[in-house]
Amino acid sequence: MADFEKARKIINEADAILITAGNGFASLDGFDMLDEASFKIQYPDLVEKYNFKTIGDALDRRLSNWDEQWSIWRRFIDNYSINYQASSMMQNLKTLLKGKEYFIATSYYIHAFENAGFDSKKIFNIFGDWTTMACSSGINHGLKSDLQIYGVPKCEICNSEMEIHMPLTAHFYPDTDANTRLRIFITNNESKKVAVLGLGVDELSPQLLEPITHLVSQFESWHYISADLCITDLPQDVAKRSIAAESNSESLLKGLIS
Repeated sequence: MADFEKARKIINEADAILITAGNGFASLDGFDMLDEASFKIQYPDLVEKYNFKTIGDALDRRLSNWDEQWSIWRRFIDNYSINYQASSMMQNLKTLLKGKEYFIATSYYIHAFENAGFDSKKIFNIFGDWTTMACSSGINHGLKSDLQIYGVPKCEICNSEMEIHMPLTAHFYPDTDANTRLRIFITNNESKKVAVLGLGVDELSPQLLEPITHLVSQFESWHYISADLCITDLPQDVAKRSIAAESNSESLLKGLIS
């Protein structure tokens, strides 16, 4: 069980907070890409026609027909991004970060943090964001919003079909601007007191764990607070500057703002 008093002290004294939010956080926020039961209820036609099992399964499979492909993507985007409602957990995170310097690195790709009111310049969606699209040619012709696009969008430069900006193919490239902003945040805070808050980080998003705990091991003034992990899951030199809730993101955030 987390020592919330000690964790709150770390947060309050921090010059900056780095949030890493993984699939466990997304699930508690209402989006579980691997939930077969809910998918079967909400998308029975996709189950019957394509034998899709989950949202993750549907995203992994590419259809030969672009109209069908975008029709499916569009339904997901509308249902989970256009109609997004922030959970109480997300609201608690906003409360925690109010007035703080922060940055969010996340594998939660439905534009949730932006829709919840966090500064888009302080977010790096490491697995992309399905409310943006990129050229399917594999050439980086820039990212565009797909929020007002229906039908099959085409690249303004080469007229190739556009695809949602996610690692669905080998030519996916990360948002280099957001990646640069994260690196600047890290550089600017190397010698400051930083609280790294791991929320719902699991084996499906290792990019949010090992590189981050490596940073904590490098900078002695950084601390790691985990919602899900045990102290024994962390490197020894990081564990001594860590607090592990051993519960979930919702419980941790409630404890931190109470």
